[in-house]
Amino acid sequence: MNNLQTNFDFCLQMLPKVSRTFAPTIRMLPKNLYMPVTVAYLLCRIADTVEDDASLSKLEKQEYLLVFANIFIQNEPDLRKKFEQGVHEVPNHSADVLLMKNLFRVLAVFDSFSPEVQKMIGTWVVEMTLGMKKFAQEKDRRKFHFLKSMKDLDEYTYYVAGTVGHLLTSLFAHFSNKITPVVVQRLEKFSESFGKGLQMVNIIRDINTDLKRGQSYIPDDILRKYRLTRKSIYEQQNSVQAEQMFNELIQMAMEHLDHALAYIVNIPKEEARIRLFCLLPFFWAMQTLRLIQQNTLALLRKDSIKISRRTIRIEFLKSLILMFSNRLTIRHYNKIRRDFSKRPLPIVS
Repeated sequence: MNNLQTNFDFCLQMLPKVSRTFAPTIRMLPKNLYMPVTVAYLLCRIADTVEDDASLSKLEKQEYLLVFANIFIQNEPDLRKKFEQGVHEVPNHSADVLLMKNLFRVLAVFDSFSPEVQKMIGTWVVEMTLGMKKFAQEKDRRKFHFLKSMKDLDEYTYYVAGTVGHLLTSLFAHFSNKITPVVVQRLEKFSESFGKGLQMVNIIRDINTDLKRGQSYIPDDILRKYRLTRKSIYEQQNSVQAEQMFNELIQMAMEHLDHALAYIVNIPKEEARIRLFCLLPFFWAMQTLRLIQQNTLALLRKDSIKISRRTIRIEFLKSLILMFSNRLTIRHYNKIRRDFSKRPLPIVS
């Protein structure tokens, strides 16, 4: 077995260890897209690991993220070694760290791609990484100084997820002769929201888990709007305000998911496997958001709200049909939309 094949195998083995959502969906992609999307995802995951690792100081995170970005900007071997040396001392506490420390294996596969594909992936990995550098935090997060405004939240979701929407669009267009420049123009209108919508659902779902570990993606200004703090949202007397706040975040997510639907139905039906790749996380996110909207306060009593394996299975089977029909896809989306709470709480103006 040659070294490149060994590195291919490493990437394929690591994918399900660092992503429960995207590992099964990436397998749905056409063969020529499978490995480029896998490598692109793993590179984004490495940047996210640096930004999120609790053992690194803010300065260390910023330094390593800058080095990581420059690997794709300057393409100098010394930068690769510098990154590996920098993260070498990070404790081996997760699959994400193992992946980060084996960047050289992922880059070996990346180097096997054509210059055009390398540029597509590198451009958006750099954009994401430099954005994460801007939002890097200290190890001590007890004061929750992170996102000050809803504008900050929107900018953060752009860097960590909107960029992924653009990256995917560029790869889809490169490998499909059905995704013409005209189609690309339509997709690019909604690429950002495709990523942002999925990310907003994750942020809302994991609010309680994040708070417990000293992290918070709830902007300061929305807390002030509802006269809440990150501690008082747990207090029974504040349940109405807390539910109103969650409702506003849910509506923000829904606006992006409306555009994400437009993104999917603009992918040519002939590219059914690409559509399936997009449909699965999209409808899993929709079902998750519906469950949250119907059980909002339960979110503050549990680590997170998760859809059942049965729901995951049902959406998978439905998507096998939906990927061939825009009409059925839109109908299914609207049905889930209608199933949201019939009387949503008003948002404070």
